[in-house]
Amino acid sequence: MVDIEPAATADRETIHAVLAAAFGDETEAELVDVLREEGTLREDCSVLARVDGEPTGFAAVSDADLPDAPGVDVAVIGPVGVVPDRQGEGIGSELVRTAMRCCVRAGCAAVVLEGDPAFYERFGFEPASTYGLESDLDPPPGAFQVWPCRPGALEGVSGEIRHPIPFHAL
Repeated sequence: MVDIEPAATADRETIHAVLAAAFGDETEAELVDVLREEGTLREDCSVLARVDGEPTGFAAVSDADLPDAPGVDVAVIGPVGVVPDRQGEGIGSELVRTAMRCCVRAGCAAVVLEGDPAFYERFGFEPASTYGLESDLDPPPGAFQVWPCRPGALEGVSGEIRHPIPFHAL
């Protein structure tokens, strides 16, 4: 059974170790460390998965800015990683679903991410361009996606989503 807990209850070293194992290097783990240090990691929405008490996966959620609509609260999911020996068990999917629910409860208007459309469309993500949204990160075609947290949340909203500065170092 997978237990999902808020990142605020997990220590930094545990999260770092999970992400380093999941991605095979320190890049994403260090990104989350810096997001936390800079105060842009949303620990109320970021989540850690445990199986039988062992940390197995993590989904980071951080703040994004939409300067053309400053009152619209947008969150970005990523990185999302699961340790290699537990991949393929649905843990990553459960992390994404839980992070999305947390974003709804936190009052976000929308969630964005960069990822494989074939994977993320099952959660309701759509091409961000459908809503007139662009990324400041120059993602591959179709990879920048959005999920409105409630119907009409992005009505009349468009512009460039600005990710936290640490994302630009990747």
